[in-house]
Amino acid sequence: MKQIWAFVFCVSIISAPLCRAETLAEQNKGSLGRMARYPQMKPKGVPSLLAGESMKLAQRQNYHEKVEEALNAHLRMEFQAFYTYRAIAAYFGRSDIALPGFYQFFKGQSEEELEHAQQFIDYMNTRGGIFIAQDLDAPPYDFKSGTAALKTALKMERDVNESLLKLHSVAEEHGDPQFTDFLEGNFLNEQVEALKEIADLLTNIDRVGNEGLGLYVYDRQLQANGPTGAGALGIEVGGGGGGGADAGAAA
Repeated sequence: MKQIWAFVFCVSIISAPLCRAETLAEQNKGSLGRMARYPQMKPKGVPSLLAGESMKLAQRQNYHEKVEEALNAHLRMEFQAFYTYRAIAAYFGRSDIALPGFYQFFKGQSEEELEHAQQFIDYMNTRGGIFIAQDLDAPPYDFKSGTAALKTALKMERDVNESLLKLHSVAEEHGDPQFTDFLEGNFLNEQVEALKEIADLLTNIDRVGNEGLGLYVYDRQLQANGPTGAGALGIEVGGGGGGGADAGAAA
């Protein structure tokens, strides 16, 4: 019996520190989790975690913390658009879809969104802000049809436009005419044109259908003439299908 009690006593001495360590680990689990999640921003209302640091940058003047926060939030939107358009381009480039005109267009759109993001990062550095990278949402890999892909693109452009308008509003609210001028001169009108461009493509793909000769001819016109040229051309399906393509080349 004495041997049994001695064994139990030894086990309790050994296990006590382990239990305390486990309890501490559980207590710290929440704080460690918060630390791990701390740099990961949400799409909207991003807090500028480094605002205290960016305030120390020598060139900073009339660049409000809320403007910096809003710009970091918008930068996520630009990178999301880049990522989404890359996925749409990959969809149109697949061998079972094989629409090189749409592939070329959306690859170009993707590169343009990446350029926009870099413009904003450069501007932030110029004003004395700090860029904070954020998580992106994975876009679909299979859009089922050209119409579905273009509807995704149109929604993306609307989201970017809404974000730009919000960014402009925040800059106005905090009296930053230099930033509003930057937005107006480089992005706002261009965004309206981008919305029209995608809407035209959606109208035309609805007109010709998601498969068949009409879509084939329209894709070739898009590849040869770009979205504006393809959108302005009449497409004759049937006996005049080839003639429509020739007319597009002549135009």
